[in-house]
Amino acid sequence: MNASEQALGFRCGDDALYGILSLPAQPASRGVLIVVGGPQYRAGSHRQFTLLARSLAAHGIPALRFDYRGMGDSEGEQRDFSNVEDDLRAALDAFQAAVPGLHEIVLWGLCDAASAALCYAAGDERVRGLVLLNPWVRTTEGLARATLKHYYRDRLLQPELWRKVLRGQFKLGAAARSLLSLAGAARARPAA
Repeated sequence: MNASEQALGFRCGDDALYGILSLPAQPASRGVLIVVGGPQYRAGSHRQFTLLARSLAAHGIPALRFDYRGMGDSEGEQRDFSNVEDDLRAALDAFQAAVPGLHEIVLWGLCDAASAALCYAAGDERVRGLVLLNPWVRTTEGLARATLKHYYRDRLLQPELWRKVLRGQFKLGAAARSLLSLAGAARARPAA
């Protein structure tokens, strides 16, 4: 199938954002917005997002990959995945304006972009699907479990800890409070 690529500029507040639209000759009514995660830009490491968008377009599916504010060629302050709702909304608006027959959009995200897509999707009826690869999820309970499993177990095997104990420099009360606090957090049920 014939497909083309074109640069797409659009606004998010006072900032200019830029992306690449991969467009089939006859686009389907469902497209894919590729949400780039971490400190990457729209090409992706090893050009993975470029190759994905081109493959989708070759199969009739329009795709847009873009840079958040502060990344790649886009203007503005750099931000993390928890603060890109406006960027996603602006990209969806620009995607629909560039592909008039587009009625449904699937968000595709890797790592923290998967988390950003997941957080955003429920608030926008245009989003009809999600492809989430290795979403980044951190909860208080999960962090407490990981700390107990990896830090405290390993700490017991460190000679420096035992030297502190023998020299009387180990603060047992503070360590016990920390351990009990983490144990309580690890057992807590996450909020719905």
